[in-house]
Amino acid sequence: MPATLYVSHPAPLSAPLSRIEDAQVVPSPCQACGTAAGSDWIKVDGIGVLVHNERGRELCPVAVPFDWETGKPLPTLVEAVAA
Repeated sequence: MPATLYVSHPAPLSAPLSRIEDAQVVPSPCQACGTAAGSDWIKVDGIGVLVHNERGRELCPVAVPFDWETGKPLPTLVEAVAA
């Protein structure tokens, strides 16, 4: 998940920035609709879908799913879900 890291203590750092006490992870907005919930691409039955994390992995209503193996967009699935 893309994230912005904010350093919470002054330099020089005594440990790698990956330590939790040295940084704060701020979830990025959804890549497709901008909802401030954080998002992840996940594989469901061979299809890549975008889900919102803070809403219990709810499917993003505007993201175009894709074939996980080829990366080919599957816009007909968006039409089927919207109907």
